[in-house]
Amino acid sequence: MRVVASSAPTDVYGGSFTGGAALSMLREAPDASAPDVALVSIPDGSVTCWHSHPGGQLIWVVSGHARVGVRGGDETLLDPGTLIEAPSGEEHWHGAAPGADAVLLCFTWGTTAWTDEAPVDAEGRHRAGPSCC
Repeated sequence: MRVVASSAPTDVYGGSFTGGAALSMLREAPDASAPDVALVSIPDGSVTCWHSHPGGQLIWVVSGHARVGVRGGDETLLDPGTLIEAPSGEEHWHGAAPGADAVLLCFTWGTTAWTDEAPVDAEGRHRAGPSCC
């Protein structure tokens, strides 16, 4: 058995957010067959740029209010206790809902493939085209 103590948050780990995020890497995967496990604290309204994971991702909303979206789909608002499953290769984004912070527990398989395209602007409106995060 291995017990992992909490780690100090770092800046955004391996990707881009529209308004920043603090990530605590709880477990780095030894290889692509196992997930990285991270606790991500996201401030009010901040979201990731579009991205995907070769082995998929599970996200558990620990606290606050979150939101997610997929290409061609609507934004979905999430309450604490909600589990999100992003299949292998599916482009998606996730973050905090407007007016709320969110803490997410993320299980990620493989190296994240990031774009520089933000799904929403600083006011929370969806963008029509690319934007650097």
